[in-house]
Amino acid sequence: MLSVYHYGEQQQIPLSYKFVEDASQYDESQLQRSIPTLILHGHNDDVIPVQASRDFAIDRPWIKLIELDSDHALTDAMPQIWQEVSAFCGL
Repeated sequence: MLSVYHYGEQQQIPLSYKFVEDASQYDESQLQRSIPTLILHGHNDDVIPVQASRDFAIDRPWIKLIELDSDHALTDAMPQIWQEVSAFCGL
């Protein structure tokens, strides 16, 4: 187990190493199934650089990447998030 900070729970929670073992068996370049995907990523994210989402989405035209003027938690962008999710889902 590894203790990691979970932003949604706002506390440290245990993450099993089995998560890492499972994730390591997948080749990211093979994730090419065209499932409509929405990524919302903050420009000021100091946990995961926004470039990671850009790189992931660039060769996957079914992915819509929206960059928000926010940080990793995105808590100050909730109205825009709900607007983007609603539009994406056709609500």
